[in-house]
Amino acid sequence: MSKSISVKVKVSTLISSLEKALAEREQRFANQEKELALYEKAKEAYNLAILKLVKSKGIITEASQNRWYSSSGRNSKSKTTEFQVTMELPKTALPKEPECPEAYADHRYERETTEIKQAIRVLKMTEQEYVNASTLKSVSEYL
Repeated sequence: MSKSISVKVKVSTLISSLEKALAEREQRFANQEKELALYEKAKEAYNLAILKLVKSKGIITEASQNRWYSSSGRNSKSKTTEFQVTMELPKTALPKEPECPEAYADHRYERETTEIKQAIRVLKMTEQEYVNASTLKSVSEYL
């Protein structure tokens, strides 16, 4: 059997937590393009480091010409051909691969900020000292 949990949260505490969550989302949305640009630069540097390793320490284990019918038919007049190469590199020499930042879609940002702002407005109008459980449950996903 599970027991129900009794929690008392002050309205003022919940409002300040929601305001902080709103500010975090606004900052995340504003910094999204900058973070993506930093990721692109880091990815470029990573690719250059891998290329340098391939030239200096890479051991080719397999090489084969790409013979896809769709690509060979389109480029039949081309003077170049594509190859696939599998290489072995020492694990200790590999740089850390940059992680792509999570995209924060416009529609998600708009929905979340609108709902948080509405919750803050409603909570500021209440005269109760504590928040009831259903209200806390409905806004807890944003905290």
